[in-house]
Amino acid sequence: MRKAMFFIFVVVGAAVGLASALTDDWGVKAVMMTIGAVTGAAIGGAISGITACGRKKRQFDSEALPGLGTTPTDMMDNYWRDKGRSPLTSALEPEHGRHQFDPDKL
Repeated sequence: MRKAMFFIFVVVGAAVGLASALTDDWGVKAVMMTIGAVTGAAIGGAISGITACGRKKRQFDSEALPGLGTTPTDMMDNYWRDKGRSPLTSALEPEHGRHQFDPDKL
């Protein structure tokens, strides 16, 4: 369906180019049909999204290696463990809470 929509826009663009140069010579008609076909290809490709299928999106930044905990995917996976912070950026919570060395607890 996407390719059919693309070709329809190319043909419509060529037809518009031909219609705009009906009273001129064949050279002008050929140039106008070519310009219309190129414009139709650009519009048809944008609407049908043919070029978006060929490109793959990268899942991590170029400076961050996957698995180290610094990529957005790793941070989403470990959000609750790291409490929303990047790994090793702040001190961990003490085992018995923040008041483990209070005088009344000793």
